[in-house]
Amino acid sequence: QTHPCRERACPQSPPRLAHRVDCLAGHVRRLRIPSHAPDRNQPVAPLALALIATVLTVIPILIWSFFRREKERTAQFKQIADRMGLLFYPKGDAAFLENFSHLHLFSQGHSKKVSNLLHRVSGQLAGTDQVEVGVFACRYVTGGGQHSRTVRQTVIAFRSPELHLPQFALRPENLFHKIGAAFGYQNIDFDAHPKFSKKYLLRGNDEQKIRDVFTHQLLAFFETEEGVSVEADGDRLIFYRGGKRITPEDVGPFMEEGLRVLRLFRP
Repeated sequence: QTHPCRERACPQSPPRLAHRVDCLAGHVRRLRIPSHAPDRNQPVAPLALALIATVLTVIPILIWSFFRREKERTAQFKQIADRMGLLFYPKGDAAFLENFSHLHLFSQGHSKKVSNLLHRVSGQLAGTDQVEVGVFACRYVTGGGQHSRTVRQTVIAFRSPELHLPQFALRPENLFHKIGAAFGYQNIDFDAHPKFSKKYLLRGNDEQKIRDVFTHQLLAFFETEEGVSVEADGDRLIFYRGGKRITPEDVGPFMEEGLRVLRLFRP
């Protein structure tokens, strides 16, 4: 069968070239070239719908699971407090915590929250005279939006008439502290204890009094410890490991560790 383009000639044009151009144009018009642009009238792909459904299902489950674990954790701390004869405040005790609000830890971040406070005032507690002690979870948030970070740690706090300490904050030293020290950021070092000076950032209002408090015995103790933070002012002292929360079962050992630090700072 003769091709349609060969059945006619194009008048008033060079017969072959004009005829071939018309044939090519006709072929182009007849072609159905698929478009790569999305068709807005087409339904969302099943895979996308499945993904959205999964997210909407999983997120509530994760939130529910988190609050359930926290509720169980609070119940376990309550049991520990009852067993040890301690008062328990699931949302903290503002009167007690106000005594420590000026310390460095409580100036960090925003959205601060204290929970699961175990509290006791004792006339004689593990080799010390009258002392008030509280163990609690402390949480704060740094940054905002997608760059926010939640920091949680367990803190043990003491008030004791035996303590007469200058204001200071001791915590692990990081790279930013080292850079800051080169530009005059305060960091109290001890030439006789380079290991301590390398591991910790020590700051406070009265450097000489702080040096008097940090004896050889105290410096040697902290050289063997990892990641500890201690803050004090007058008759108040707190001990914690930044970003570390204990389990309910570890309340006893954690209190013993805190009491050991407290004794080291007694005169």
